[in-house]
Amino acid sequence: MTHRAETLQPLDLRGLDPPEPMRRALDAVEALSDGEALEIVTDREPLLLYRELGRRGHRYVAESRSGSFHTVIHRSEGKSAP
Repeated sequence: MTHRAETLQPLDLRGLDPPEPMRRALDAVEALSDGEALEIVTDREPLLLYRELGRRGHRYVAESRSGSFHTVIHRSEGKSAP
């Protein structure tokens, strides 16, 4: 069994006014292919985005780094038809 390396798609959302960062992040997550993840960078912790990701079944890991928030998002499996 082989393990595929995940491709991380970067998306810098700093400097955008709400709700634009959330819109762009959700659009980018829904556009991910198998084996891809999204890393967003925001000025503030995107708490409303976290709630919406949870509702949609997506996983994420977030951390604060030097005054910005970095969130790696993994799209839920089963989004595409077999």
